[in-house]
Order: sequence, then C-alpha cells, then structure tokens
Amino acid sequence: MDASLTDLVSSLGDTAVDLLETGENEGWSPSAADDALGVVDVLCFALAAHGGPLETSLTQVRAHIAAAQQAVRRDLPPAPRRGSAAARREAQEGTARFRAWRDARVHQWPAPPRVRRSGWDA
Repeated sequence: MDASLTDLVSSLGDTAVDLLETGENEGWSPSAADDALGVVDVLCFALAAHGGPLETSLTQVRAHIAAAQQAVRRDLPPAPRRGSAAARREAQEGTARFRAWRDARVHQWPAPPRVRRSGWDA
C-alpha cells in the first residue's frame, strides 16, 4: 500500500466533508445514516483497541452509535393523536421530527420543476 496512515486519515477527512455536504444537499436517508454510523463504529473499534482512556471513551461512543442504529432500524410506536399531550411531548423531544424524517418516502430535497419548451414560444 502506497499511502501512509496520515494520508489516509486526511483523505478520510476530505471524504467526510464531501459526505456531509452531499447529505445536506440531497438529504440523508435512514440507510445512508445507518451505513455512515457503521463506518464511525469501525473506526472507534480500531482506536479503542489501544486501551486506556481511548477504550473507555470509545466504548461509550460505540454504545451510543449502536443505539442510534437501532433507532434508525426499529419501528416506532404509532404516532400520537395530533394536539394531544403525547404529540406535544414528541415535538419537544424531537421524536416527531425524527419520525417524519425516517418514515419519509423520499429523503432528497425536491428538484425544481422542468420547464418544457413548446412551439408556441417561437
């Protein structure tokens, strides 16, 4: 392998920035979020192998990553009735926004409408 670890980490940083920008522009799907969390988990696992404070800290991070992946994958209970106390609580906790994102059929920003040229313009 020709690339050094420093070069690979730098490249990974560049790729992460590209990933974030693409996610902002196109929208994150649950499967893309799950895959990205998996990559972060692999990196945390590799670094935690060095022990000490890295292992202690990254073990907790990996537990949070696993919880996030489960949240993306598992079914949520049915949405509460609009206007109810449970619906207000979901809105305050962010669960309502998460539910809307995760259950959306399309996770991309809408494209502008196409303009069709007709023979009437000429």
